Amino acid sequence: MSESASSFLHIGDIVSLFAEGSVNGFISTLGLVDDRCVVEPNAGDLENPPKKFRDCLFKVCPMSRYSAQKQFWKAKQAKHEKDKIGDAVLLQKLQHAANLEQKQNETENKKVHGDVVKYGTVIQLLHMKSNKYLTVNKRLPALLEKNAMRVTLDGTGNEGSWMFIQPFWKLRANGDNVVVGDKVILNPVNAGQPLHASNYELTDHPGCKEVNSVNCNTSWKINLFMMFSDHREEFLKGGDVVRLFHAEQEKFLTCDEYKSKLHVFLRTTLRQSATSATSSNALWEVEVVHHDPCRGGAGHWNSLYRFKHLATGNYLAAEENPGYKGDLELTSSMDGRRSNKRSHGERIKYKLVAVPHGNDIASLFELDPTTLQKTDSFVPRNSFVRLRHLCTNTWIQSTNVPIDIDEERPIRLMLGTCPTKEDKEAFAIVSVPVMEIRDLDFANDASAMLSAVVDQFNQGFISPNDRRFAVKLLEDLVFFVADVLNSGQPVLDVVMSKPNRERQKLMREQNILKQVFGLLKAPFKDRGEGEGPLLRLEELCDQKNAPYQYMLRLCYRVLRHSQDDYRKNQEHIAKQFGVMQSQIGYDILAEDTITALLHNNRKLLEKHITKTEVETFVSLVRRNREPRFLDYLSDLCVSNNVAIPVTQELICKCVLDPKNQDILIKTERRVPKETPPGAGTGEYMDDFGDDDEVWLMWTDKTNERQEKSIRQLAQEARQGNTHDENVLTYYRYQLKLFARMCLDRQYLAIDEISKQLDVDLIFLCIMDETLPFDLRASFCRLMLHAHVDRDPQELVTPVKFARLWTEIPTAISIKDYDSNMDDSRDNKKNRFSNTMAFMEEYLTTF
Repeated sequence: MSESASSFLHIGDIVSLFAEGSVNGFISTLGLVDDRCVVEPNAGDLENPPKKFRDCLFKVCPMSRYSAQKQFWKAKQAKHEKDKIGDAVLLQKLQHAANLEQKQNETENKKVHGDVVKYGTVIQLLHMKSNKYLTVNKRLPALLEKNAMRVTLDGTGNEGSWMFIQPFWKLRANGDNVVVGDKVILNPVNAGQPLHASNYELTDHPGCKEVNSVNCNTSWKINLFMMFSDHREEFLKGGDVVRLFHAEQEKFLTCDEYKSKLHVFLRTTLRQSATSATSSNALWEVEVVHHDPCRGGAGHWNSLYRFKHLATGNYLAAEENPGYKGDLELTSSMDGRRSNKRSHGERIKYKLVAVPHGNDIASLFELDPTTLQKTDSFVPRNSFVRLRHLCTNTWIQSTNVPIDIDEERPIRLMLGTCPTKEDKEAFAIVSVPVMEIRDLDFANDASAMLSAVVDQFNQGFISPNDRRFAVKLLEDLVFFVADVLNSGQPVLDVVMSKPNRERQKLMREQNILKQVFGLLKAPFKDRGEGEGPLLRLEELCDQKNAPYQYMLRLCYRVLRHSQDDYRKNQEHIAKQFGVMQSQIGYDILAEDTITALLHNNRKLLEKHITKTEVETFVSLVRRNREPRFLDYLSDLCVSNNVAIPVTQELICKCVLDPKNQDILIKTERRVPKETPPGAGTGEYMDDFGDDDEVWLMWTDKTNERQEKSIRQLAQEARQGNTHDENVLTYYRYQLKLFARMCLDRQYLAIDEISKQLDVDLIFLCIMDETLPFDLRASFCRLMLHAHVDRDPQELVTPVKFARLWTEIPTAISIKDYDSNMDDSRDNKKNRFSNTMAFMEEYLTTF
């Protein structure tokens, strides 16, 4: 491409826009959790760009059409709100048209990609980091300057995203090519008033000026970051995010906090495949050093590079090792003692560190190819490189010196430098998918925002706007970690179908879980000076505290989704078990989260469930009379369908204690005063007493004693009686709890439960077709664990046709076989004969 052509602005170029006027600065965003657009003068200028320069980058896109999508959005909104559209077929056709329009837009965009942009044409600006369009909403006033229109980022874009690009100086005219570096005016098509960097400063982000649309001629200088022709995926470019994988050590270059200090190291993994240990703290943004600090583009082998740690914003650098000892000093200090790993660290003169500023000369590196390459050729992606530190003229070298030497199993190995280049010290440049980068950006920004909210709570005051923003962010986090699309459904009803391990890992690694626990604790801290806490747990049910209660429920839902089927997060969250336990029973989903955390996790169950927790759950059953609390208790009895005797015993002793009988529904078998005609369906059934009735007796919330036959309850529940349906549901969960308590021959429960729910009573309910199927199934489960899987029955091991030679006796006789036969076997069979007869009759008749 010619020099003159490359100086023009093209469709597909990535640019930054610098406001010049009363307010100077790059148009930027507040991260992925906030859609506002701002200019922050103190963040940087054309000579020293902002540290978060990725927030300032926009892609020049052609004008897209939105008429069909607009129709579909309106119809969908009307259907959600007032069911104005009853015709599902029409809605389907509108959706199809909207999808077709999107595909046509993509096709048209590819056709004009690389075309020169001319003054007077309409463009759209796509924010690269968030993948959202710069959009003016003419129906909403700006947040601060009320006579202006609001400017935000929109995920899909709309007609408010159309911008006329017009010249600021008269030396250019409509129809001329837009030159990179020109001052331009961005005039929204539908608003008719140019983009403006306001003098109004955001209250929640000091130093940030609001961007709006108002009749003021703010000029924007176009700075080219990357040409459309540099977008080739095969070359390494400034702005790319990569992992650096040490090929010989098979470890990723990582930066993370250890003992409250940032360290750079090679991280050991216990996984079978080292390449699968993809921590978010091993992501590095490549910066290619140019004369123009606002320029990116593809890098050459003879270019200088910086590597910015994506999670913290710090730069990779090398500095003198404070523990370094010269050869003579090291030799004398090692006299009389053996060399160890700590002493090896004393041999490293320079070590890799993280520095906060990119203008530090210690952060400059060169890339050296492992194969013969021309120095002015581009660096291919996914190539192997050796890293030379420019300032010290040394090469990065791996070591076996642990940074975390005090740990039982160190995983952080120090990186140093050496004066000689070695083939084995090569790093593979591993490309990172865009969605993974965007997920990290969102998690990082969310963590920072939550931290600010926690600080406000600690100070004892949070404004309603900040609280609403925190609630919105927590809702977004629920959808994010559950990996579910937000289509307007209730957030607390979101169900995670398949856990997204990488997003769950981000919640821990980027300290979101830490901030969530901060939100759970901060409102209840004493503010001192006799003021007391901002909130009290016992007052959460008051209507005035409903927003706070909802916020805390969202916190627990984030925790629940974050630990789902992920052992490491479960162990991390379990460290705060005391906090969650203290908040049980206040209707903020603490007990729901605890049960999900301990479900099928035997180690945590045995460690954290004590008599206190069981009594707390029992008191919740008494207070609320809700079946879910019985379900929580039943979940605590087992792990992976295997009984946990320790917790099982605690629950048995507590639930079956006479003082807690008021929370249980008692079951009784009664003979009716008048035998109904036609009772009994078979010979055995007549003897059994099919005309008998099963009655349930319980104590309601007002401590009044109630009773009703189970058949009548089932009949009225079918007819829509909510009260009777709730009683049956409660009873079904009680049967499930009893079955779990009896599981694996727990005789503390079996001996007590089998007295009230004997074999005959259970059989009556199993064969009663008027009862719901799920209730009859619950009786079957109880029959199995309370009466079948217990003495005198024995587990029958099936015949094994394949056996080891060592299991076969060398000699056997009839006498040996007969000696194992005794009368007790027949006695046991006789005791169980009634059950066998019932099953035979039941299977034959029904």
